[in-house]
Amino acid sequence: MIKRMIDNYICLIYPVFTLIYFLYVFNDRIRTGVTMTFFLAVGIIGIFALRYIRVSTTEDVVFGIYILYNLISGIWCVAYGMPVSVYAGEVSTTLLPMFLYYAGRGFGDEEAARYYHGFIIAALMMGGIGAVFYIWAPQFYIDFSYVNEFISKADVPTMRVRMNSIIGSGPMGCFVAYSMCASAFFLRRKTRNDKIIGIIYMILSIIFSFMANQRSAMFCIILMLVFFNFVDFTVDRSRPLKYLWMEIAALAALLAGIFIFAREVFDKFWIRLASIPSGFGERAGFWVNVVNRTHNIWLGDGLGSRGHRAAEYQQYIVADGGLVKLYVEMGLIGTSLIIFVVYLVYIKSIKNVSRTVPEIAIITSAILMSIGSNVLEMELCAPIVYFALGRAVRQLKGDGIT
Repeated sequence: MIKRMIDNYICLIYPVFTLIYFLYVFNDRIRTGVTMTFFLAVGIIGIFALRYIRVSTTEDVVFGIYILYNLISGIWCVAYGMPVSVYAGEVSTTLLPMFLYYAGRGFGDEEAARYYHGFIIAALMMGGIGAVFYIWAPQFYIDFSYVNEFISKADVPTMRVRMNSIIGSGPMGCFVAYSMCASAFFLRRKTRNDKIIGIIYMILSIIFSFMANQRSAMFCIILMLVFFNFVDFTVDRSRPLKYLWMEIAALAALLAGIFIFAREVFDKFWIRLASIPSGFGERAGFWVNVVNRTHNIWLGDGLGSRGHRAAEYQQYIVADGGLVKLYVEMGLIGTSLIIFVVYLVYIKSIKNVSRTVPEIAIITSAILMSIGSNVLEMELCAPIVYFALGRAVRQLKGDGIT
């Protein structure tokens, strides 16, 4: 009874996050970050209470060391001049979500289904709220978006450049990109109802992602759709090849229809996707400056030392580039630890990819989006990634691989 209550609480954390942000629109006294940290911390206590902390695989051991490394890196973060508050803030948004790895390790198929349901519903609720505000465009929402720096000018045309929802277009795009990946969990289940639910989840996630107009998220969705079809038609061979040609024909017809009847929409998304290479060029100079000023290439500068919270205390931070931020904060030692865990998951998934399709999609999307965005320091977006990582380890261990 207690176990089910705690499991359900963990599965409801994401819907609670969405509710917190929705209430914040109407009451700016709500401290979203502090409130989310509280609910997340209670969930982590539950993870410990249920003894989900595992050290039975190489991945478990290395990931545990990685968490510990992040924790103790606060010593040199402060030693290099950052106040304790910067490190403490990063613990709440970056370190705490890592413990969802152990929920992924401990949850069986039914618990995982509830968790993915909760996450996807939360993401789609966020998208639905955003779509309503995007179409309705009430003045109070425009003012809210301007005050929270989602838009640069408090007017309707600026507000409609991207769908910001109530969290900003960056987190929104990331949120629904992960949602699309997670929908594969239900598409790959055997029951017809699960497959229908998976299709609905996937379609809505794709629509909301393109409305958010975040190029990295849109790119990940396109790439993961290719990945899903590769597994279905090449690895599993679970569907006749004719369905692939039907998908391609339907996609071609959809794109042709948009091109002909809504050319401005087609051009808008095409320009965003085509600008991905230039986006790297725009950020490369900042990344080089930060890397060149790292105090210790082996240890790194410590958790939080180069994130947004450090902007008040030093000039060179990584505002957009999660992988670079990881490297300069964790150094070669810490970065190697998490790379090794992900490497083991990928290597073991080569012959067992059918077991880990949604998880590999989420992990890969997180890595790709982390090239140009700090998605792993977003308390709203990070927990699902670590849950997927732990879930992948569990699924691969189920095949007798350790």
